[in-house]
Amino acid sequence: MHIYDEKNNRWITHRDTAEYQQRKRTLRDYWTLGLISILPFTPGIQITIVLLAVFVSLSFLDETPYQSK
Repeated sequence: MHIYDEKNNRWITHRDTAEYQQRKRTLRDYWTLGLISILPFTPGIQITIVLLAVFVSLSFLDETPYQSK
């Protein structure tokens, strides 16, 4: 998806927006904490939690409209 950046008068991908970069940093922090916190669980539960987290992460990053700033 491309967004028109009025400030720079050009089209950019949503991955180049400041909002997307901030969301990536937020997800990185949550993934770090989440992976450390599931260590005591059994491997079957760990895999289930990780698969659910992947789905939520992709939804958080890609399905929300972005605004150019």
